[in-house]
Amino acid sequence: MSLEKVVQQQSEQISQLMAMLSAQQNASQKGGAEMKFYVPKGCSFFQRKDDGRWVARIMIDGKQQPVACRRSKKYVYEQLMKAHRAKKKVRVKKDKEMRLFEWLDHWHAVFRKPKEGSELSKNTIIMDLSMIRKIKILFKNVKLKDLTADMVQQKLYSMTQGRTCEGVYTILKMAMSKAKDRTGGVSIMDMVEKVKHKRVRGRALKKDEVDTILRTLRNESEREIVRFYLLTGCRVSELPATKIEYVNLTNEPRILTGLMYKNQPVPDMTLLPNEIFIYGTKTRLSLRTMPIMPPLKPILKKLIKDKNESEKLFGSYTTEVIRNFHDILKVKLVENKTPIKFTLKDYRHTCATNFKDAGIPSSVYFRWFGWSDDTMARKVYTHETDYEKKLSQEWAEKFK
Repeated sequence: MSLEKVVQQQSEQISQLMAMLSAQQNASQKGGAEMKFYVPKGCSFFQRKDDGRWVARIMIDGKQQPVACRRSKKYVYEQLMKAHRAKKKVRVKKDKEMRLFEWLDHWHAVFRKPKEGSELSKNTIIMDLSMIRKIKILFKNVKLKDLTADMVQQKLYSMTQGRTCEGVYTILKMAMSKAKDRTGGVSIMDMVEKVKHKRVRGRALKKDEVDTILRTLRNESEREIVRFYLLTGCRVSELPATKIEYVNLTNEPRILTGLMYKNQPVPDMTLLPNEIFIYGTKTRLSLRTMPIMPPLKPILKKLIKDKNESEKLFGSYTTEVIRNFHDILKVKLVENKTPIKFTLKDYRHTCATNFKDAGIPSSVYFRWFGWSDDTMARKVYTHETDYEKKLSQEWAEKFK
């Protein structure tokens, strides 16, 4: 080949390269018109770096994964399309066999993130996880493609607790709205009847109602449980978690060690004489102590007699067992023609109201109930009683 032809070919290659560079610069100045052609659907990142190399990344499971980084734009684009096709095949194959609980875990990790530094958001996430666990129990290993509106409606109808039912519906509503491409382009929850829990405010039981309940209970163990609720105001789930070591009937302080709160160790706590430790997980003041009321002392002495400190105060009684014997109690009250409409939470309302009638300020006992301030005591848990009405009339007579 002659020298003239070599020079001519090189000059042509240089001209083509200059033209390509000029076209790229013009395209970038006009808003990247040429680049738009190279960005396929589903790709999250494809552009030219300052050093002249082209870089491509693709979204996999909510995260950007690198695909290629070369000076050859064509090569990077081909690798990008290859990765995109591979992702599509894996996704289609996985979606066909994806279980509902797998999708809920993916949805919660990708779409349901708490706001940084927000205590409310963190509590919401904890509640979400609780509802997701409930959904996994309800639907077990149901595949996402087999889930139907009728199935969801049937499961919701089978639930007895209205508040939990509403929470399950809300989580499914949000999660399935993000799964339309996996369920035929529509959200099956659009065809499910909306669940709205009717919240009923608790009430304080009257003395004659409490006496009737105690008389109707089958054995002394059940009566001790009811008295414990009425004299401590603990939540339903907190009683089964109470251990004998949490009760201090001595005249010396006791140190509680090895405590855990939300799977995290907490500092040692000092239990003063005649004080009881109440353990719960609902609020940030759930690790709390309260003085042992005089009527509760004989009950506690009987329960802790000849038992190991590591044992539970009420033995094998669980929340479910307690709920079951209260269901039987309500049936017996109806049979005895003394029906009383009440819930287990009404014991807590009754305790708070009794503290108020005894003259204990809400600014004192709100810590015993695990509240951050006395707002709940004043607005929700304390109720007007006959004693309070009588006291009001006596003060009116004095004023005359």
